[in-house]
Parts: sequence; structure tokens; C-alpha cells
Amino acid sequence: MTNQWKFVAAVGLAASLSAFAGGAVAADEVFTLRYQVSHPSNQAFATKNGEGFRKLVEEMSDGRIKFEVYDAGALVSVTGMLEAVDQGVLDISQSWGGFYSGDIPEADVEVGLPLAWQAPWEAYDAYFNRGLKEVIEEAYESRFNVKWFPAIISLNYGIALREPIDTLEDLKGKKIRAVGVYGELMQKLGASPVVVPGAELYTALQLGTIDGMVYGPAAIHEQDLQGFVGSMILSPNLNTGVGHWVVNRETWEALPDDLQDVIEFAAYYGNLAQTMNYSAVETEGVGKIKAAGVALVELSEAERARMNTMALELWNEIAARSELAAKAVEIVKQQQKDYGELD
Repeated sequence: MTNQWKFVAAVGLAASLSAFAGGAVAADEVFTLRYQVSHPSNQAFATKNGEGFRKLVEEMSDGRIKFEVYDAGALVSVTGMLEAVDQGVLDISQSWGGFYSGDIPEADVEVGLPLAWQAPWEAYDAYFNRGLKEVIEEAYESRFNVKWFPAIISLNYGIALREPIDTLEDLKGKKIRAVGVYGELMQKLGASPVVVPGAELYTALQLGTIDGMVYGPAAIHEQDLQGFVGSMILSPNLNTGVGHWVVNRETWEALPDDLQDVIEFAAYYGNLAQTMNYSAVETEGVGKIKAAGVALVELSEAERARMNTMALELWNEIAARSELAAKAVEIVKQQQKDYGELD
């Protein structure tokens, strides 16, 4: 860690712990948590999932938890958010695991393996009924000084391109914004993946840094990106998507039990209501980009089969990266077998 990081971390941690010092915690003590989100403030992941989470926490805690909110990149870079929480610069971050798969190989399963979950209930089933939550929790908490929570979304995660798309061959040679495992999928399809935080997409498209992106239609509309998009593959849905919240471990342990319960409820169950809200926003987003002239593409059965083959290759490659990754992939495979989607 650089000296600058050490200084910022020390200042941030001191500010947090000053509220927690002194032994027993008064019942009316207020905890103000520094919170940064990875995506633009007008995007559904920030408004529905993020604002919904914070509002529920503040209401259920009777104002004993408050948030000091920072937009994407305001305090630390998006790719530095996990380390910032680990070091106490942030108390809590809301982000997308694909930005951190270099440190957490299991994050590629966390966000949703390509073509695995078509709807949010499938992600919920894997996490809460089949043991995936415990595997991903261990992946983060054994490597970083954090407490981890899943944030199930409701994406129509598609491939948007400036030019018309007729087949997967049209992706070859294109520079496509894609994060984590979806960058690897784009490579298999012959494209060149580029990692660009969501807040920087408008500039990247305007400058020609990228030719397209793996993104959701609501986010495209909310960020006014539809003018750069000629067509978008929306069927099949690449994945419904799962983000996360991570909380600094010292911050978490300093909270009284009842306030920990509030955060857990907001993350595990309150988030499900926001997932439904996200579904509505995403559906509206499809209509809005279509009205703006974006051609919505449905792949042929042959093209779907080709993409499925590539996706399964990726699943196996990810499983080979760690014991926990192998456990996580096996959970998803068994789920898909039980659904009749995988032999």
C-alpha cells in the first residue's frame, strides 16, 4: 500500500472508530458510514438497490445508522473500492464483483456465470437454498477484512454494439466493454474486451475507445447511451446479475447486534423488493431503447448453441481456478441440471 493510501486509510479508520470507542454502545448512538457505489448515481443499481437499501437501514434503525454517500469514483476508484473497504477508507461499498475477479476468482460466479440465471429467482435459489452464499462469503472474507452480502439485481444483460448485429460473427474484432468473466466470453467470441467503469461509458463511446458494451437496457437509457447503440442482443439474457455490499470488518463488529440485524435484513430480504423494482425499470428500459431506434436482436438456435458451448467452457475454466470456485461452479451446474437446462 502506498504512503498516500496509508494516510487516507488511517484518517478514514480513525473517523469511523471514533464513533465506536468507549466500550458499551449507547442505545441512541448514531453511526455514520462512508458508502460508495460503483455505478452512476442515476442508474437503477444505485437508485433501486442502493437507495432502497440505505433508506430501509435508516428507517429500521430509527436513524441510528446514517450514510455519507459518495458517487462512483468520488473517494476512490471503482477498481479500488474493495481494498478501500478492507483498509477502512470506506465503511461500505456497493459494487460488482467482476471488477475484483483478479483477487477473487469466485467473483465470476458471484455475478452470475454466462447464460446461467435468466431470472432473479434463479440467483436467489442458488444463493439462499443451495449454499452459494456461504461459498462466496468465504471467498471474500477469507481474503479481505470485510463482511460480504449479495445484491441480487434483475438485468437483461445484453451485448450492445454501435453497428448492426446479425450473427455472433459481427462481434469479431470489436472493442467491447465487458468486466470479468464477460470479458473472457467476449474474447471467445473474437472481440477485444475493455474494462471501463459504468460512469465512464459515455466518454468511452464518444471517443471511440469502445465499439460496444455488455450492459443492461435500463442503464443504457439512464446514461443516455442509446445514441451510440445501433443494435443489442437481448435474447438470450447473459445473466440476471448479482452485485454486492461489503462492509469493513471493524465497522461491522463495532455495530450493536440489533443494528447488524438491520443491515442483514436490508441486504437479504429488503433487497428482494428492490430487485422487483429493478425488473420494472429494466423492462421499461427495453421499451425506451427500442423507441430510440435500437434494433433488438434474438439469436438463432444455432447461435445460442454456439454461445452455450463457449459459456460452459468458461464455467469449467473458472472452476479450475480455486477450490472455492470449483464448489461455486458445481452448485450452479447442479442447479441447472435440476432445472433440466444442463445434461
